[in-house]
Amino acid sequence: MNSALLLVNSHAFLVSSCGLLVNSHGLLVSSRFTREFCTFTREFARFSREFVRFTREFTRFTREFTRFTREFGHYIQLVHLFA
Repeated sequence: MNSALLLVNSHAFLVSSCGLLVNSHGLLVSSRFTREFCTFTREFARFSREFVRFTREFTRFTREFTRFTREFGHYIQLVHLFA
């Protein structure tokens, strides 16, 4: 009777140990996922900052190019006027 009870308890302990091992693996995978997600988030934030910087520079360039084009058009009009 005692050996049967001991066998049942051993089996229950083994099942609990397997459950703990599975839960530990789940935590490890979850931890790895969280770490990778944090890395991705940092990279995305860096990319976003670079994109904003690029957009500002492009807007500045467009503004300067528009001003140049307008002034060049006025210059061409003056050339045609005095030609």
